[in-house]
Amino acid sequence: MSKVPRLSPHLDARFGNTTQEVLLINLAFGTRILAQEDSWDKLQALQNGDADLSDKWLERAHRARLVLTGEEDWPDFVHRMDLSMREYISSHTGEVLEAAADREELLNRLARTEKLYREHSMPQPYQGPAEHVGPLMTKPVRLVDFIFDHCRAFLEHDLEDQSEDLDVHLVKLFFDRPALKLRYEQQFCIPRTTQLRARRIIDALKPGSRVLVLGDDDLVGLALVEMTDTLQVDILELDADLVAFLKERSNNRFTILEHNLRHGVPDSMKDKYDAVTTDPPYADDGMRFFLECAKTSLKKNDESRLFLSTFPGLLESPEKFWSDLDELGLHILQQQNHFSRYVYNNMYRVQHLAAFRHLGSPINPTTDLIGFPFLYAHFFECGLKVD
Repeated sequence: MSKVPRLSPHLDARFGNTTQEVLLINLAFGTRILAQEDSWDKLQALQNGDADLSDKWLERAHRARLVLTGEEDWPDFVHRMDLSMREYISSHTGEVLEAAADREELLNRLARTEKLYREHSMPQPYQGPAEHVGPLMTKPVRLVDFIFDHCRAFLEHDLEDQSEDLDVHLVKLFFDRPALKLRYEQQFCIPRTTQLRARRIIDALKPGSRVLVLGDDDLVGLALVEMTDTLQVDILELDADLVAFLKERSNNRFTILEHNLRHGVPDSMKDKYDAVTTDPPYADDGMRFFLECAKTSLKKNDESRLFLSTFPGLLESPEKFWSDLDELGLHILQQQNHFSRYVYNNMYRVQHLAAFRHLGSPINPTTDLIGFPFLYAHFFECGLKVD
């Protein structure tokens, strides 16, 4: 390693073939390496600046892109996307383009591809029975907006991310969480997103503030108590496996209650919290009752805060999200776009690609444009309108 190494901000971990195997992963590259018994210690030492850089396992971790020096090539899917965009532009303009030399050239090429795509390859709205499909099929322009927005977000924010603040302790703490359950509409964000959300909440609140987490599949509540002892944290969570996981790690530092929010928040939690944080479902009714529960839980003063993660463009009814906020007396104080990153589950990727094909868009460049690794969401800090 010829330059000073750092941990990838996209580091995560999973069980391998058995619970005795741990795979350490770079989610942006899709690369992985089998952890050894002392691998966590070596990564922690690297983060602390006192690692043995001649260590053979760290050298393998560098080849697997878990450890970065700034000399790495782009992920394979970026090269495929660039080739697909070049071929697509050429098919409509006759130009012969060389491979992109830098990120700015990629971004310019993406803008040209988007313009041509919207002129020549737009999917046509689904004409069958509306009850058989979701809103992205009847308004496929939202699918097109989504793929170009997310491609651009990856190129702008993650392709050459030089961040050095990932807390490897949190990655280790999170990796053996219960498996994702689609029936609860769970979609885990990556560890650094959880860390950054917790940091934003900590920085915004006064010591002693009371925080309620509505659904904690992203483990923000756990991160809050790991990163500070100045906040009181309570968690409401439906998933019994996740409740058990959190209770094992609570050490009486925070409170977890298994609870279905469709019944509202318990009376003992109403008007009690300085802040609520949540990452609600994207269906209309799910978003609405999460927002209602958040408002009910907040203290009725102008210092109360709702920290909310969502991507309006993928909501069932984006316009309803804005009207719900207004009706509930919640107003946006700050908005940070593309703040949260989630692994783009292959099931969703296949569904989106099938929708494009069914509605008449070409296989190329659509297949490679949808190859980005992350789904993004915006982060909203909301205040409570008080009469």
